[in-house]
Amino acid sequence: MNIQELVTKILVKKAKGYSVKEKVDEYVCDSDGNLKLTKRKVTTKHLPADLGALKILVEQDSVQSVEDLSDENLQAEKVRLLNLLQEYTNNQKEEENDNEINLQNDV
Repeated sequence: MNIQELVTKILVKKAKGYSVKEKVDEYVCDSDGNLKLTKRKVTTKHLPADLGALKILVEQDSVQSVEDLSDENLQAEKVRLLNLLQEYTNNQKEEENDNEINLQNDV
């Protein structure tokens, strides 16, 4: 994977938004001076879509200007983007449900 593909992949992830798991561990020092794990908290944070990243992607990939598209092409693009957004939203909900199930199983 070259640098351009890596940058594009990162921009796409940031433009769509993503979830990240954050783990916080608490330790207590016992009488022998050893650290012992007392608490582990795992939270899932959702980082929303970044319009700046989306703008960069659009500028980077724009071969033809939106102004040059016909009304039919604009409508088709609108439908395509709405479908992508719906698919992404459904995937996010499934991921959140999976995370909740995993957290319940960990307890």
